[in-house]
Amino acid sequence: MTRETDTMDGFACSSWYLLRYADAHNSQAAWDPAKANYWNPVDFYVGGEHSTTHMLYVRFWTMVFKDMGLTNFSEPITKFLKNGQILAEDGRKMSKSLGNTIDPLEIIDQGYGADTLRTFILFMGPPEGDASWSTRGLGGAYRFLNRTWNLIQEYDSRGEPFSEAGTTRPSGPERTPLKNGSSKANQKLKQITSRMVKRVTQDLEENSFNTAIAALMEAVNELYLIKNDGVGGESWREALSALVRCLAPFAPHIACECYEILGFEESIEEAGWPTWNEADLIADKVELVVQVGGKVRGKATVDPKLFDDTKAVEDFALALENVKSFIGDKEVKRVIVISGRHLVNIVI
Repeated sequence: MTRETDTMDGFACSSWYLLRYADAHNSQAAWDPAKANYWNPVDFYVGGEHSTTHMLYVRFWTMVFKDMGLTNFSEPITKFLKNGQILAEDGRKMSKSLGNTIDPLEIIDQGYGADTLRTFILFMGPPEGDASWSTRGLGGAYRFLNRTWNLIQEYDSRGEPFSEAGTTRPSGPERTPLKNGSSKANQKLKQITSRMVKRVTQDLEENSFNTAIAALMEAVNELYLIKNDGVGGESWREALSALVRCLAPFAPHIACECYEILGFEESIEEAGWPTWNEADLIADKVELVVQVGGKVRGKATVDPKLFDDTKAVEDFALALENVKSFIGDKEVKRVIVISGRHLVNIVI
């Protein structure tokens, strides 16, 4: 080994392991170009503090190897995410010398459990940003998981979605067919479920874990609001199934236990990821909000199909009495329709 190589920065050695992994047992060469080209570039790289520097080195060496004919690609990473840090409650970096570190095992042993810790950390904010630790926030995650657990515990597979305390849930062949709830309640249930599954799925694809968990919290709140409105039967069980399967990436232990309580024959892993129905997302009525100069000046309950015609939305908004009285004889310069938010902004 030459002196120059001996003094080479340590990052150089770790800048080509992604190529070696593709052909780890090759004793004749560092890698077979055909195998390296098949498995690379890397789809997704997640790193901490050192990752930015590492990325400079790995990109440099990959470009060198391409010039040497050892690979056919020059960019080693397709997508890169540098995760942020968890700071102390006062916003400073955690340090043993400052005595402000958090021991995950202590949190788990205090009774919160690993699921609460995982859920809270992912809920603290976008993964690429720094976030300060919060004992209060940890309690919020714990209460959310408890509410989910209680919602599943109340389920009764005998046909009644909520049973009296102390009753026993039959299992296996003793289980009787489930009753169905009212059509209106079940339609609302489908809407809640499809909206939750769609939001969580899309947020996970964007690595927006905190908003995915927020969608789950919102869904749990909505399920509690309608649980006594005639929902029941297989529709209710399927809704709870979708809930716990969406929860599984964040709180796998409680999700698996809840799925078993629901009485499905397959495991939660075998069940796979839930799907949503776009038709279920269409509400019977939506609230149209009209702003004039950026301030809310009118609201109305409308058919969502109104938003299929932008001109019709503009005319409807301008015809609202409160909006007309506020505009008065002022000139309307522009009407902005944001269909996805059911919002109209009138510029005068």
